[in-house]
Amino acid sequence: MDLESQIESLKEELGFLSRSYEEDVKVLYKQLAGSELEQMGVPIGTGLDDILETIRIHWEKDVEKNRAEAGALLQAKQQAEMARMAQTQEEKLAAALRLELHNTSCQVQSLQAETESLRALKRGLENTLHDAKHWHDIELQNLGAVVSRLEAELREMRSEAEQQQQAREHLLAHKAQLQRDVASYHALLDREESGQ
Repeated sequence: MDLESQIESLKEELGFLSRSYEEDVKVLYKQLAGSELEQMGVPIGTGLDDILETIRIHWEKDVEKNRAEAGALLQAKQQAEMARMAQTQEEKLAAALRLELHNTSCQVQSLQAETESLRALKRGLENTLHDAKHWHDIELQNLGAVVSRLEAELREMRSEAEQQQQAREHLLAHKAQLQRDVASYHALLDREESGQ
């Protein structure tokens, strides 16, 4: 029998005791010398007031006993209910903690995957940068070679231009000398013709 049934039973018993109080008084009054009064410790020949007082005390003791039993059962039920509620709260808390742990684990896995993805991206960028630097160095070397070749060609062209300038100046000087010689020759011819 559960606690609620026991409490209801005690309440019914208390109600029954209340309803049958007067009947008990009448029965006991008719049996003043009977065994029921003897069981209560009432001597034979006791007066009606004393018998009623004894019955009242006996009834109050029964009522108090039943009330105490009902209170104890109610307290036990309340304690059981509190224990059940505490267990339910603990179960809810444990479930919430398990859910939070699961969510945290999922977040950690997601962060780990994202971190690994970023590391892979970093490695890819580093490789790309290394390749770009390698080809940049090769391009610089090629450009350096082209610049060196162009500088050599420029020096050669300048040298040729200087040589051509010197040759031109030499030719101009030779031409001027020839022109002077021709002029002198013509002057000489003119003097000879004038002398004849």
